[in-house]
Amino acid sequence: MESDKVKISVIVPVYNVEHYLSRCVKSIISQTYSNLEIILVDDGSTDKSGKLCEGFKDTRIKVIHKKNEGLGKARNTGIKYATGKYIMFVDSDDYVDRTMVANLYNSLRKNNADTCIGGFKRVFSNKTEVYKNKYSNQTFYGKEVLTNVLVKMFGKSSKKDDHIEMSAWKVLFNSDIIKKYNILFPSERKFISEDIIFDTEYFPRAHVVTMSDDIGYNYCDNDNSLTTKYNPTRFNLQKLLFKELVKRSKNLGIFDLSYQRILDTFIANVRYCVKLDQKYLSRKDAKSKILSICQDNTVQVALEKHRVNDGIKSNFVNFLVMKKKVNFLLLIMQLKNKLGV
Repeated sequence: MESDKVKISVIVPVYNVEHYLSRCVKSIISQTYSNLEIILVDDGSTDKSGKLCEGFKDTRIKVIHKKNEGLGKARNTGIKYATGKYIMFVDSDDYVDRTMVANLYNSLRKNNADTCIGGFKRVFSNKTEVYKNKYSNQTFYGKEVLTNVLVKMFGKSSKKDDHIEMSAWKVLFNSDIIKKYNILFPSERKFISEDIIFDTEYFPRAHVVTMSDDIGYNYCDNDNSLTTKYNPTRFNLQKLLFKELVKRSKNLGIFDLSYQRILDTFIANVRYCVKLDQKYLSRKDAKSKILSICQDNTVQVALEKHRVNDGIKSNFVNFLVMKKKVNFLLLIMQLKNKLGV
């Protein structure tokens, strides 16, 4: 019955997304699971997003306006005001299928879990890619949450790509755990992936995590998203995150299980930084920036200790970075950027 459903808080950080916001909010309003608290956190938007937030006609919506501090701090504001037993995060330039909340909640309740993780779809302008949860319909208990869930959020293993997407969206979190331990997101201005930092705080305290076959979250590949736009400090932030995750994995007692995964993710991000530098900088500046990346001691040590097979193409780029073959890297990344791969 509708009345016996618990309240779920859906937190939507909003910043300059006037072209996407209505699509996002309407997709949440239309959920088949209706006992929702929808918290729109306007993070100091300079476009029409703030006014749009006020214009939605649904009594379940709370609107909070605050000064701009970034995605992580906006989510934290939402957590502060959330009163639901469970919390879900939806980015304001994405949207969700009508049955997503119901599917995650039903899986959670069926398996007596405190947390549920689903899959997602990645939506491009010309195609949609489906990313099913590799562990659908499996449930993990106690220490298994660390060894079989959190560890796999750090990246893929040496044998196969068995990683779990670490994003905070497409997850139903337990509000009691978050608030009891004061688990908050860091600013993405400090850690480029605030989600994985949050995960390293939350999942060690989760008792039962179940996996859903739902793919109702639609992650949209927009040009201005934090993951795609050029950030001149990206490499330094990736290096800081790498060192932080190594430290946290040691503190959690899962370093041996995690290290190669953390290395592989860091090296993949190094390749991505090289690709972006070639795309957005002049040849002279790109050459200088890429050389500094290749010469970085953290990168070189990581490549020496790296044991994961990334495939022929990525392995070749890894080799060029290790050997500091900047001109070859510029040529290859120019080709990749032209082909859009």
